[in-house]
Amino acid sequence: MAVLDFPGDMVPLDKEQQGRLRRDLHPAQLLLVCLNDICPRGPPPKPPSDSSPNPNQSPEESFHTFVNKLAQILDFEPKGNTITALTVILLDAKVTYVFASNQRGPGALNNARKCLKEVLDILKSNIEATSKAPDHVIEKRLMDKILWWNKVRVRSYLTALSKELQTCMGRCDNTQEGTKAKQALADLASTLPDLNQGGQKTEIYIEATVQCIKAIQANRNSPLQRYISARSAEDHNMGKGGSWSNLQHAAGRLLSYQYAVEVLVHAHHMWADTDLFRDFEIESIRSSKPYPADANLLNPTPETAELILNRAPGTEVHKQELKQSAVELEKYHLKKHFQSRWEAQAQAEKGMRRIVHAEILLHSWLLATEGGVRSHRFFQGWQYIGTSKPPCRMCTEYFTTVISTPVQFRAPHPNSYLNFRLPDPYVDGKQKGKEQREKQARQKWCEDLGKMKAGVYAAVARVLREKVAEWKRFDSNTYTDRVRSVRGDGGDVALLTSWLGR
Repeated sequence: MAVLDFPGDMVPLDKEQQGRLRRDLHPAQLLLVCLNDICPRGPPPKPPSDSSPNPNQSPEESFHTFVNKLAQILDFEPKGNTITALTVILLDAKVTYVFASNQRGPGALNNARKCLKEVLDILKSNIEATSKAPDHVIEKRLMDKILWWNKVRVRSYLTALSKELQTCMGRCDNTQEGTKAKQALADLASTLPDLNQGGQKTEIYIEATVQCIKAIQANRNSPLQRYISARSAEDHNMGKGGSWSNLQHAAGRLLSYQYAVEVLVHAHHMWADTDLFRDFEIESIRSSKPYPADANLLNPTPETAELILNRAPGTEVHKQELKQSAVELEKYHLKKHFQSRWEAQAQAEKGMRRIVHAEILLHSWLLATEGGVRSHRFFQGWQYIGTSKPPCRMCTEYFTTVISTPVQFRAPHPNSYLNFRLPDPYVDGKQKGKEQREKQARQKWCEDLGKMKAGVYAAVARVLREKVAEWKRFDSNTYTDRVRSVRGDGGDVALLTSWLGR
């Protein structure tokens, strides 16, 4: 096993390309983020209506969920560095799990590969055993292993859950329903592991975490759900805070690990006769390197929304309409907020690590290597890249606006991140004609940037016209569900729900 690189040599950004980013993309991205900050949010998302696995799901849909769950358990830490994309392909005629992460060094990639192998080996051993262990035993082995590798992320969820349980208990009203909810919350709080143990008593800590997750699962269909659901809906329009929805989200994310092990066990029954768990390899893609420190990708002096909208694609009439909509948003102090955002971002640029997001990195590697993204390269011909979190707006714009691909992905979330960057162009290392190939690669990159610009400005235009934020408070799903994969234009079909059910 090794860390895989792209074939050929990377073509670094030249001054013209940096100027294009500084002028055409990053200001529009920043404006979109600011608009979503200040505009009121739309109606709250509806939780899935089905609280149990869908028995009518196709084998391909089950496989998509399986791949997503593998990606999730490799996303060890909060804050985005370990967000992971994963696919299953035939490499040198062998089933191979290939994954990429946002920002992991070689050592961290090796650890993620080790985690995946240990998880898959549990399933492999059971398939090959003369006497098969019952599902609940395999689930327990998987859960212990997964929680150990994900201890940093899990601890962040437990800390949030502990905090919000205390807050929400204090906010229960004096009605009979509120009194019962308060007691139910107190009972749940009593199952929390001792967060002061750290790593000194790992087995005890993990077992306590398992019991807490079981308590969350037991509560998902209790009367408590109606009480918390109603108050979570009240939280929806709060820009920050919102203890009820924070509680709901932390509990849902912890429960997602239980659903993950259930999905993995189901998969090892479903494909027991294939090499998916019997004879496989695991490979990882090297994460992208940050741009050079001297790459100045945002002007230090703030621009105005009007100036940025003057660079929008389309007619002068269209641009005037956008600028008028921006004027109307002065009731939300757009100019002040945008200038403040710009100044803060200009300072952050000095340490900004713009990265190729994991799903684009993995897709780009597939395109650059033999077989590309043709169906014969994928397990069972299922062209799919799973992700630990739904793709962001910028990745979705890339896959729907910049390129055309048969590969499917999870349904996206609408949030836009300023650390996004287009995939790096590569050319083969042959010296003959290399200068011309680099020129063509730069030209293709600029064309892709133009398409990204159009997509981002279209999103800006929607928010300006409708004056409703396109933004999701949590970029991971509060409701753990099995999504219908999309090529950029679909929704999702609920299969597994949060502990609150619905």
